[in-house]
Amino acid sequence: MSRPTPTLARLERILTMVPWLLDNPGVSVDEVGERFGASREELADDLDVLGYCGLPGYGGGDLVEAWLVGDRVTVRMADFFSRPLRLSLREALTLLLAARALGSVEGLAESGALRRAVSKLQVLLGGDEAKLAVDLSAPGDELLGVLRHAVDDGEVLRLVYRSASKAQTTQRDVEPWAVVGWGGSWYLQGWCRLATAPRDFRLDRIRSLEPTGERVTGQRAGGVPPVYQPSVDDIEVVLDLAPRAAWVAEWLVVDAVEGHDGVHRVRLRTANLDWVARLVVQLGGAAMVVQPAALTIRVIQLASATLRRYSL
Repeated sequence: MSRPTPTLARLERILTMVPWLLDNPGVSVDEVGERFGASREELADDLDVLGYCGLPGYGGGDLVEAWLVGDRVTVRMADFFSRPLRLSLREALTLLLAARALGSVEGLAESGALRRAVSKLQVLLGGDEAKLAVDLSAPGDELLGVLRHAVDDGEVLRLVYRSASKAQTTQRDVEPWAVVGWGGSWYLQGWCRLATAPRDFRLDRIRSLEPTGERVTGQRAGGVPPVYQPSVDDIEVVLDLAPRAAWVAEWLVVDAVEGHDGVHRVRLRTANLDWVARLVVQLGGAAMVVQPAALTIRVIQLASATLRRYSL
């Protein structure tokens, strides 16, 4: 099992530390640090995070209170924790799914409190008779078995692939290197003989797949390529997305997302403006180009050409 990341290690520490601090008010910093393997500076940061935890409104009685005074640590839960908890069906399901997801994170130690909470939620939702299933399948998942077998055997694959950037469907032979998940999608990585270069192929854009029976005789130089990373030479694009188009920020490879008054401002880079222009037109007013000016011109040209076709 791999070691937990610093973020997971911190989360695990906070989740286990808070109940213990509630049972041991005024405990010394040294004892807390020794028990949970944290320095004074780390404890101070953890307590600062707790000070932002609570219910929306964030007034008196809504937040967890945490103090580090001198050599002593004290935590007091927000007032709402003392009131009976009443969950809606949606809230209970959300908590149950989140707890199960947290319990499945590799590197995060099992928590008895978490298991007890999951059991109580399960009882609340109907016990063993309640059936809860999560379907995380996505288009292209059915290809995973064939692709992984081809990667293991080094077998050349013939793809019919729809490129999002060029809006073209092509047939190409690919020497597969790896199948990876990134950003909520699966990708086949390999050497594309049509492009004579490493390429990433998103599985939901593969229209058909056929193993050729040909074995790769040697590894191309460069090894396994990374999933697409924007180049510093690419064009920077800034889009403002309305709420109904917010999903685009998760679908694209972006540099930054900022939210203000319900608008999501997305910054990304691309080597080709055409596909971004098509996306803006397809969103039908839910996306506005902030920069560059060349993209605005391309969107106007594309929209005008589309309107002319409809007028024929």
